Amino acid sequence: MRRPLTLCVLWSLVLASDGSMSCAYITPQSPAVELGTNLTAFCILDQECLRKEGYTATSKEIFWKVGNSLIPESQYTVVNDSVSSVTFQPDLSTHNSLICSFFNYGQAEVTLHGIFFTLGYPPEKPENLSCICYNLRTVNCSWDPGRRSSEPTTVTTTYTLKQFWASQERKNCVAKEGSHYCVFTYPDFSVYIDTAFEVEAENALGQATSDPVVFDIITIVKPDPPDILSVSTAAEKVLRIEWKNPMENLKYNLRYRPKGSSEWSEVPSEDLENPRSSFMLQGLESFTVYTISMRCKTIRGGFWSEWSKEYSATTAESKPSQGPELWRKISKGDTDEMRSVTLMWKDLKSHANGIILGYNLTIKRGSEEVDSLAVKETSCDITVTGDSYEVIVTAYNSQGSSPPSTLIIPSTKKKKVVQLPDLNLKAFPEDGRLWVEWTPVVRALGYVIEWCSNSETMDCHIEWQGEQGNVARTYLRGDIQPYVYYLIRLNPLYRDGQEQSSMVAAYLQQGVPGIGPIVHTKSTGKTRVTLSWKPIPLEKQNGFITNYTIHYGDNYGPAKVIMVNSTVTEYTLESLAAKTPYSVTVTAHTEKGGKAGLPLSFTTMPFDKGEVEAIVVSSCLGFLVFILVLCFLFCNKREQIKKHIWPNVPDPSKSNIAQWSQQTPTRHESKPQAFQDGAFTDVSVVEITKDEQKSYSDPDLKSTDPIKKNTSEGLSSGIGGSSCLSSPRLSVSDSDGISCAQNTSSTVQYSTVIMGGYQGQTPIFSRSESTQPLLISEERPDEQPQEVEEELETPPPSQYFKQNFTPEDGGRGQEPPSSAQEPKAQVLHLAGFSNGHNNLDFTSEHDPDQPQGDAPSDQQKTYLPQSVRQGGYLPQ
Repeated sequence: MRRPLTLCVLWSLVLASDGSMSCAYITPQSPAVELGTNLTAFCILDQECLRKEGYTATSKEIFWKVGNSLIPESQYTVVNDSVSSVTFQPDLSTHNSLICSFFNYGQAEVTLHGIFFTLGYPPEKPENLSCICYNLRTVNCSWDPGRRSSEPTTVTTTYTLKQFWASQERKNCVAKEGSHYCVFTYPDFSVYIDTAFEVEAENALGQATSDPVVFDIITIVKPDPPDILSVSTAAEKVLRIEWKNPMENLKYNLRYRPKGSSEWSEVPSEDLENPRSSFMLQGLESFTVYTISMRCKTIRGGFWSEWSKEYSATTAESKPSQGPELWRKISKGDTDEMRSVTLMWKDLKSHANGIILGYNLTIKRGSEEVDSLAVKETSCDITVTGDSYEVIVTAYNSQGSSPPSTLIIPSTKKKKVVQLPDLNLKAFPEDGRLWVEWTPVVRALGYVIEWCSNSETMDCHIEWQGEQGNVARTYLRGDIQPYVYYLIRLNPLYRDGQEQSSMVAAYLQQGVPGIGPIVHTKSTGKTRVTLSWKPIPLEKQNGFITNYTIHYGDNYGPAKVIMVNSTVTEYTLESLAAKTPYSVTVTAHTEKGGKAGLPLSFTTMPFDKGEVEAIVVSSCLGFLVFILVLCFLFCNKREQIKKHIWPNVPDPSKSNIAQWSQQTPTRHESKPQAFQDGAFTDVSVVEITKDEQKSYSDPDLKSTDPIKKNTSEGLSSGIGGSSCLSSPRLSVSDSDGISCAQNTSSTVQYSTVIMGGYQGQTPIFSRSESTQPLLISEERPDEQPQEVEEELETPPPSQYFKQNFTPEDGGRGQEPPSSAQEPKAQVLHLAGFSNGHNNLDFTSEHDPDQPQGDAPSDQQKTYLPQSVRQGGYLPQ
C-alpha cells in the first residue's frame, strides 16, 4: 500500500515548464541506504527555469520532508544560493520518499523534486553449499544465505549459482527472488568430471561469494527405486525376483518379511553389490506369503534411492514341519468306570507348510491300538476307561504328514506317588505383554499353559499354549487385554502321565475399580451397626483389591475412617451414639487408586435388642420382691400393723355390764345359740331421771368406794389414753361424766360402772377394754338427732334402760332444747348387750319372772359383728 501512495506524491513532485522541463532535482537519485547509517541528499535549483515559470526561490527557502514528516532545519545545509543539502538517519519506521519544497511568496507550498530510497544490509557470504543429482536428470543445489536474510529490508539481493569445469565457467543459474536454491537440468551439467560450484550474492549495497565445492556429479546421484517386475516360486522355500534398473552401474538392498509381521529381514549387502536385474531369495518358510521391497544406488557412491513399492508372493507347499500342540480336558462319564475326554490341538500356522487337509488320531492302551480316527476339526471327544491311554495326532497336507504329537491320559488307578518339585510359578507384565515364569523340571517333556479371563476357577472358556521342555519363561500369546483378571495354570507333561499343576492370577495392567462396593446394614443396635457388602465382580475390579476403607460419621462431627483387608466383607461399627443418624461409604482400593460405592444412611436404635425386655423383667422382679417383703413384714408385724390400722373392738354382748341385772345369765352359762357373723348388735339407752339421780348420791353408794377404787382406778386398762377412764368421778351417778366424754378424743375406753344395791338389786361391776371409736352421737352430743332430744324431754318415769332402740322411737325430728334449758335426763349410749339372751328393761319395779322379748329382726345395727367367746373378748 505504500508504493501507490508514493507514486501519487511523485506525480506532484516534479515542477516542469510546459510539462517537459524540470526546474530542480535531488542527488543521489534512488539511493540504497544501509540500516543504521546517515543519508545526505542535495536539492539543486535551476534559477533560470524558475524565473521563466514566474518563481523566485533560493536555497535558503528550501525545506525537506521524509514522506509527510518535516525534517528539522538544524539538519539543513545551504551550500549556495542554488543548492541545499540535508543529512538524516532513516529507518524502517519512516517513509521511503524524500522531498524538497519551498513556499511561493510565503504562502503556497511548491514541491520542487522528490526521490525514493531503499534500506537494507549488504549481502553476507553464502554458506553450506550442497548439491544432489536426481537420477542424472537434474542437479539441485542449496545454500544458507546468512542470518540477516531473515530480517526485514527493502533492498533486494540476487543469488547466482555458477559452475566451472576444465577451468571454464559454464552455464549459470539465477535463483528466484526470495529462494535459496537453484536447479541445473541435463545437459547443462556433465558427469564423470570434477565440477566446481559457487554462489554469488549481490545487491545495491554490496556483493559476496561462497567458497567453491568440487565433485563429480556421478558421486552425488540419487537414483530412482528399482521397479519389481515379478516374484515367482523357483523351488521349495525359494522365490525368484526380477526388476528393472533405473540407470546403470547400481548396487542393491533387498528386504522381505512374512505377511502380517512388522519386522523386516534383509539380504546381505555383499550378495547384491554387482549390477543385476534378478535375484533368488532362499531360506524362506514353506507356503508363506512374503512381502518384498528393494532400493539401489550407484557403485561409485551417491545416495540410496527410496524403497520400491512392496510386492507380495507365496512360497510353495511342503509337508508340515511340526506336529500340532495337543491337550485334553477330562470329565466324568456316564458311569463311574468311564471317562469323557475332549482332545484339543492348535492350528500349525507357520509350521503347516501348506493347507492342512485333516488330522489322524491313534489311541493306544499300552501297546494295544484301541481306535484310529480321521477328523477335520481341531478337537475330538472320546470315551475311555480308568486305564492309562496314549493319544497320537498327526496333521497332513498335499505334501505329506507332520511329525506325531503324543499325549498321555493318566490312569485313575492308585499308583506310587512320586514327590514332584515346586514350580514356583509367577506371572507379571513386561513390555506390554503378560509373562509367565517358573522353575524348570528336568523330567518334564514339555509344558501346557492354560488361562481364562474373569474367573476364579478353570470352569470357563480356556485358552492354552504349549511350550518345549527346556523353556522356563514365556509370554501368553493370546489376546491379552489390560484391566482383565487372568487365572493361569501351568501343567508339566511327564512321560508316565503323572499330573502336577500350579496356578497364579495376574493382570496385564491394573487400574481403579470400575464400581464401588454396595453396602447395606446387616443388623442395627443401640451403639453398634454391622455392615456387609458383596465383593466387586471380577470384570469390574480392574486390578487386585488390596483393602477396603470405611468412611462414616454423623451430621455433627468429622468423619472417621477404618481400613480393613481385602478378604473382609463384613464389619461392625461400635461406640456409636444411640438414636443418631449416620452416613457410611465403603471404598475399594487397588494399587492404582480407589473407587467409592454409594453412601448408605442409617439410624441407630434407642435400645439394644433385649434391653426393653430386661427393663420390664427387672421391674417386675423388683415389684415382686417388694410385694414379698411387704407380705413378710405383714406376717411378722401383724399385731403392730393391726394395732395402728384395725384397733381392737370388744363385743358389747360379753361386757360385764350385763351382770347389773340378776336375770342376766352369767358368762359361764351355756348359750342356746352363738352369734352369727355379719349380724349387728343392739343399742341400748340408759335414761336417768333427777329423782333417780339423787338416789345415786345415797350414802349407801359411797360405802362401795373400795370397790369403786378397785374398778375405776385399779382395774381400768388405760387403753386409749383417755383421762376420763382413770377418773373416779366417772360413773353413771356422776353428773359430770357426760361433759368429760364430750371433751375427750373420738377413740376412748368404755367407763367403769359401779352400782350399789338399788331397789334390792345386787351390785354390779363392769369394765371394758375397747378402743372402738365413739358413735357420732357420743362424740358430738349437741348434734344428736332431734327425735332423741324430744324423747329426752318426756322420758317414762319408771324406766332406766330401753332395749331395742329403733328409729321409730326417736325418729320424729323435733327442735333440740335450748342451751339455757336444763335437760331432764342424760343419756349414755352403749354398745348393744345382746349375747343371745333376751334384752333386759330395768324399771323401778322389776319382775324377775316377766319374760323378755327378743329383739326385732329389723332393728338398726350399729356395729359390725363381734367374735364371741365365753369369759371375755377376742382382739379385733
